[in-house]
Amino acid sequence: MPAVNVNIQPEIISWALSQTQEEKLGDKLMNNITQWLNGTKTPTFNQIEDFSKKANIPLGYFFLQTPPVEQIELLEYRTVDSIQLANPSRNLIDTIHEMESIQDWMKDYRQELGFDVLPVVGCMKGVKDASVIVDRIRKDLDLEDTWYEKCKDPREAFSYIRGKLEECGVVVVMSGVVGKNTHRALDVNEFRAFAMVDEWAPLIFINTADSKGAKLFSLLHEVAHIWIGEADLFNDRRNRVDGVSATEVMCNAVAGELIVPKSIFLNKWNASNIDMDVYATITELAKYFRCGEIVIARKAMDCKKIKQDEYHQVVQTAIDNYNQMKENKESSGGNYYNTMGSRLDGCFVRALCESINMGRTSYTEAYRLTNTSRKTFSDVVQRLGGVEW
Repeated sequence: MPAVNVNIQPEIISWALSQTQEEKLGDKLMNNITQWLNGTKTPTFNQIEDFSKKANIPLGYFFLQTPPVEQIELLEYRTVDSIQLANPSRNLIDTIHEMESIQDWMKDYRQELGFDVLPVVGCMKGVKDASVIVDRIRKDLDLEDTWYEKCKDPREAFSYIRGKLEECGVVVVMSGVVGKNTHRALDVNEFRAFAMVDEWAPLIFINTADSKGAKLFSLLHEVAHIWIGEADLFNDRRNRVDGVSATEVMCNAVAGELIVPKSIFLNKWNASNIDMDVYATITELAKYFRCGEIVIARKAMDCKKIKQDEYHQVVQTAIDNYNQMKENKESSGGNYYNTMGSRLDGCFVRALCESINMGRTSYTEAYRLTNTSRKTFSDVVQRLGGVEW
């Protein structure tokens, strides 16, 4: 069967090329694209389909007359000096769209069933004092100052806070890939997390490519954003001290105080072994507070216990150690159902089950929203306490 040539606007090809990294396309496709753009060659349908798959751009976009204008409100909250977010990847864009679908469904569900708006969303709007926000979050989540003592490590600490948020109605979703496509890994250098504010269904997404301690900090950073009622796309490289907006500084301070209360930190620091070097002290306190070394180092710098250059050294050491651990860790693949169960929000899955039972939502829609099949959805439901039938 002869190849079918298609007429694609040069502007569309240029736009699609700007949406991806050239190395992902391969030399052969890049050579073809160059010839399409200079008019010496016309693409075939199969070639455009290949381009679509490799660039992760919907095939239909290639047949438009002008590049699509994708309305992504969350991108308005990106950090202005971020090179990565100046040109967001398709992975980030598609993840945001996926979370918008979950949030829209949850909002409709709660509105249809007569839920009230969640009182925590925006309850601290306009408040500039981090300590006031910390007190309110502790009260709303029923968190003791030493809540971390109930957990054995950062993973448990994350799960504990996530459970508290679930009780408050905040949806928390986490993943390291787009949908269930393991070939589309999310880049932690592009974004660590984001918060989508809504009175009925506030949603926090966590990039699981991050370390356990960093995920805990990102979660509580986004909690602060939900409480002040301002959406957020969090891509702080964590070692930045200058050039951060006042809102981000405040949300960082809130997260840091919730994880490591200043008064307790000072008592622990002052009681630590004076013969230990700074990094050893920080590592010891990170274990006590069930968090990452970077959070402790930031608290130490803010409390004038270490200097800024020492803080940067701790940050770099922590990053190097984490990257080394990832390289050394043999990929076992893990348990698919455990991964899906941890990725999805329990409150959301249980709401889906109730909606299915009421005849409001089809199984097909549930599978689409959760990136599952009949078999995997049933297993995930059982793990998250839902009642499917």
